[in-house]
Amino acid sequence: MTVLHGRVVDRKGEPVNAAVVYIASAPVSLPDIGALTDEDGRFSIFAPVPGLYTLGARSERWGVTQAEIAVGEEADLQVTIQIGLSKEGL
Repeated sequence: MTVLHGRVVDRKGEPVNAAVVYIASAPVSLPDIGALTDEDGRFSIFAPVPGLYTLGARSERWGVTQAEIAVGEEADLQVTIQIGLSKEGL
């Protein structure tokens, strides 16, 4: 099993607090798996088997995005997800 440790950042590279990060698709059927980012934009999610995962990130302020992550046999994997444009001023 691999633990995905990551950060959600905005377009400027600033951390996104309270974003929901979830597994949108996986190489096997999984129950809903998700995490909430902390004040530094950090999260951790378990990936039970190797393969291609799609992680989704959702923030009320920054919208929704997805990132494909290739998971191998490593115990820990670092990922960064950059989320979209601010809804403020639109």
